[in-house]
Amino acid sequence: MSNIVESPSQSQAARESARRFEMVDSCEIGLLSNEHESIELWYPIIPDTPYQRVLDISISAPRSWTLRRELEHGNLILYASSSNSDWSASKIEIRYLVERAAVSHAIHLARVRPLETPALFRRWLQAERFVDVDDKTYALAREILGDETNALLQAQLIYDYVTGATTYDAARLSWKGSTEHALVCSVGNCNDIHALFISLCRSVGLPARLILGQALEAASSDQEACELCGYHCWAEFFAPGLGWIPGEASCACKYGKHQLFGDLEMNHVAWSVGRDIELNPPQKGERLLFFAGPYVEINGGDHRTVERHVRFTEV
Repeated sequence: MSNIVESPSQSQAARESARRFEMVDSCEIGLLSNEHESIELWYPIIPDTPYQRVLDISISAPRSWTLRRELEHGNLILYASSSNSDWSASKIEIRYLVERAAVSHAIHLARVRPLETPALFRRWLQAERFVDVDDKTYALAREILGDETNALLQAQLIYDYVTGATTYDAARLSWKGSTEHALVCSVGNCNDIHALFISLCRSVGLPARLILGQALEAASSDQEACELCGYHCWAEFFAPGLGWIPGEASCACKYGKHQLFGDLEMNHVAWSVGRDIELNPPQKGERLLFFAGPYVEINGGDHRTVERHVRFTEV
C-alpha cells in the first residue's frame, strides 16, 4: 500500500483545470390506469469521456435494474422493466459527483491526416432524420471551403460560417434539430444550429456527431435554484491525427464566444452521443430523435412522458 501526497502546487493546478458538480437526476413514474399494465424504462447515465469523469454515482430505483450500452454509439443506459403495481408511487434517483476537465488538444495542422477508412465512420457521415446530407449541403460546403483540404481548417471554416449565418433564438426553433430550418430561417436553438454544422461537415467527408447534455448554469430569478430545464447540445468532428474535437457553435451564436471552436466551457456535462437512437433492449416505438432524458413505454409500445428534475451544486 502506498500513500500519495499531493503538493500544494499540484492541488492548486488541479482546482484551476477542473470543476466538480454534485448532481441529482430524478423522475417519478406515477400510477397508470390498470395495475396489470407493464412498464419499461430507459434512462441515460452520465458517462466518462475525455473531458469528464464520474467520480461517484449511486442509483435508487424501486425494482431490479441493469446497466446496458446501446450498440451504435455506446451510450450507457439504466434499464428497468416491471408491472405497474411494482412502480406504485415510485421514484428513481441517480446521484453523481462529476468532474469536468479542461479540453486539452494538441491542435497542430501538421498532425492532421486524410481519412483513410471512411467505412469506420459511416454512422457519422450519413444523413439522419432532419440532418441533411445532399446536393444542397454539399454545394454550400464546397463554396465555404474553396480549395482548403486540411480537415481541421475545413471544420473551422464551416464553424465560422454557421456562427456567422445563424442566430440563436430558443423561441424560433424547429423542435427537431433541422438542417433545413437553420438554412431557410437562419435561426434556431442549439439543435438546429448544430444540425447545420454536422450536415456541412458530413457533406464533405468530415465525420461529425451530436452530443446531448447540460450546461450547468445558475437559475434565473424566476426559477427554482439550480433546477435545470431541458437540455443543451453541441457537436464534435473527427480530424484524423487529432481525434474527436468539440465545436460549440450554439454558445458562440448566443454569447459571441467564438473561442469555442475546439473547446468547451467547463460547465458542459454530456449525457449521450448521437441522434436516431435505438435503445438496448430496443424500444417498440421509433428510434429516439435524441436521448436526453428518461424514456418510458407502456405495454410494449405506448410512449409516456415522465416528469424529470435535475439539480446540481458546484463543489
